[in-house]
Amino acid sequence: MSQQFSPQPAHGYTGAPPAPRKKSKAPKILMILGGAILALSVILGVVLAVAGFGNVASGAGKLQVLESGSGTYSAEADESLQLYVDEGTPAPSCTVTAPSGEAAAPGTAQSSELGTGERTWVSFDSFTATEAGDYTIDCGGTPVAVGPPVSIGGIFAGVGGVLMGVFGGMLGFLLLLVGVILHFVSKKKA
Repeated sequence: MSQQFSPQPAHGYTGAPPAPRKKSKAPKILMILGGAILALSVILGVVLAVAGFGNVASGAGKLQVLESGSGTYSAEADESLQLYVDEGTPAPSCTVTAPSGEAAAPGTAQSSELGTGERTWVSFDSFTATEAGDYTIDCGGTPVAVGPPVSIGGIFAGVGGVLMGVFGGMLGFLLLLVGVILHFVSKKKA
């Protein structure tokens, strides 16, 4: 009688091929996350910058120049206004009269500077329009401009939008790039 010999598998090998390795989802997640951050940062950054700087520009658009040093400015109730003089010109003494004939209420302590192309205006005084109507301004012959103060919130929003677009966009691009590189490296190994 012959004995049949059946070899035992060595070290747990059963003869079946090894299970295929699962592909990592990390590259795909990084690409999606990077693309989303990139797109959102750029879109929100542009919107925020345009809105912020647009707010600053709209204030400059309301600037009214009084070349003779006197005139009227039509203001809305509770509007904060500043008097501006050409940069380098000494600040004149001005009187501002409300539509009711009384002196205008004092304004903010904020200092502003506006450029209108060929001229740079620097604020030297301010008043608050407590009532709507025409305010009479007399600055003794020195050319002045009247308008709202520069919007600090608009400046911060504009600069914040630019920074968000740049740095958020860089982060999103970096994540996207790492995801693409990992995707091709894992394909090459397979």
